[in-house]
Amino acid sequence: MSFVTVNISLNTAQLDKIVAGLNGNTDDALGLVATDLSDAAKGNAPVDTGALRNSIHPEHSGVNHWLVADGVPYGVHVEFPGITRNWAGHPFMLPAAISAGARLNSGALWADLFR
Repeated sequence: MSFVTVNISLNTAQLDKIVAGLNGNTDDALGLVATDLSDAAKGNAPVDTGALRNSIHPEHSGVNHWLVADGVPYGVHVEFPGITRNWAGHPFMLPAAISAGARLNSGALWADLFR
């Protein structure tokens, strides 16, 4: 009677490298996406005085936590139609968020961060 023995060895060096840098790399990735979102929102924002566009910025409020907001009280009225009578709205943040989300889900973004 013969037996076949198979030895399997798994080299986890690359996986260990990814795990070790996961939190820092995730925060870096989110920062890139927040910056992209901010830039896209600025590009989408209508310009009258420029105050809305100039108020949009990313803010790092903790590890893996980024906020992109406008700093004017009327930003919500510009973004959403129907809040103000006779205003059709001019979404600037939502299209930017959709675009930035696509980058966050991009394998290329993560591949560059884990090399």
